[in-house]
Amino acid sequence: MRPPPTLEWIHVCDYAFRDEQGKLCLIGMFDHLASVQLPGRLPMLCVAFGLTDGLGEYPVSLRVTRPSGENQDFPLPPVQLKDRHAKARAVVRLASMPFPEFGTYVFQLVVDGQPMDAPVHVVEHVQARQQAPPQPPPYPQG
Repeated sequence: MRPPPTLEWIHVCDYAFRDEQGKLCLIGMFDHLASVQLPGRLPMLCVAFGLTDGLGEYPVSLRVTRPSGENQDFPLPPVQLKDRHAKARAVVRLASMPFPEFGTYVFQLVVDGQPMDAPVHVVEHVQARQQAPPQPPPYPQG
């Protein structure tokens, strides 16, 4: 029986990529999202995570739990860990993901069919106040 890997971290951000040296770069990490109306939507968001302490190939998916308790699973390519000291780093890009409810969204990694209890990343989706449109300047009198 192979050992379950350890999830070191999981983050939600605006953008993530690998630079020329292979380092993972996370830009615009956030844990709050404000929308004027439902559904809220971002043009793109990224979820990055780091796994270690496993051995072999593991099927993985990203689970997003909505405030109502409904789960949405995003299957990902399997993760390969050559030895117990190996580290796997991955980025998931989600284009135009809807946030159909206000409240707490939980981003969680599922490895080998088992949700990882910790760490998770929580995003609070709140209703933003709608601002009044700007008024044109008054015409000069005269």
